[in-house]
Amino acid sequence: MHPVLFKLGPITIYTYGFFVFLGVLASYLVCKKQAKNNGIAINIFSDIFFWILIFAFIGARIFYILIEWRIFLENPLGVIFSRSGFVFYGGIIGGAITMIILSRRNNINFLKLADILAVGIPLGHSLGRLGCFFYGCCYGRPSNTFFAVLFPSDSPAGALGVKVIPTQLISAFMLFLIFFLLLIFSKYKRFNGQIFISYLFIYGIFRFLIEFLRGDPRGQVLIFSTSQIVSIIIVIVSIFLFFRCNRSS
Repeated sequence: MHPVLFKLGPITIYTYGFFVFLGVLASYLVCKKQAKNNGIAINIFSDIFFWILIFAFIGARIFYILIEWRIFLENPLGVIFSRSGFVFYGGIIGGAITMIILSRRNNINFLKLADILAVGIPLGHSLGRLGCFFYGCCYGRPSNTFFAVLFPSDSPAGALGVKVIPTQLISAFMLFLIFFLLLIFSKYKRFNGQIFISYLFIYGIFRFLIEFLRGDPRGQVLIFSTSQIVSIIIVIVSIFLFFRCNRSS
């Protein structure tokens, strides 16, 4: 693929980082519009978005370290400063904790804020998965199917030396579809939290299924990956939240 997008003298712009940046920007612009439509001051929302983003990245890194602690112990500095090595669910947890704290501090309904952010998250995540494809991480199982991809030998997926399922592209497409559905749902929501809960439910199911096609190391609990266990918990929690919030609306 193309891990390096371009170079400007001593400055190297990596494709992975570029798409992550695009994802953050796109997510922010979508969420900012949602915030404006919901009567939240843009300066307040921008501040909240910034801190949620910071602690989401920290949470994603910490979750990766917890799962791949052996790799971390072998090369702690390499893991901490690596361009890869993030677990999305760790980002969700880190972002959610930050969102709870900041929503209370700014006297904003947590579920209302969660609905706003839930619309933009899958769009940003979708673009981030494109970055994963160009870097060669988050790859799928070895396959000889017509759509399988042979990555360069110096990439994480290419180190296998065989074609693999491009789960990054599958995820990017499905996440964009989730974004589109949530954008439509947001126009017809009946109670605060409905969009956030819908996101958790839909993404949880998708992530559980796509994990069966993944081939990269990401932790194992019995027959399931760590992300599948988290997905099951998230789907159950989303169902519980739906009935609770719908009843109180």
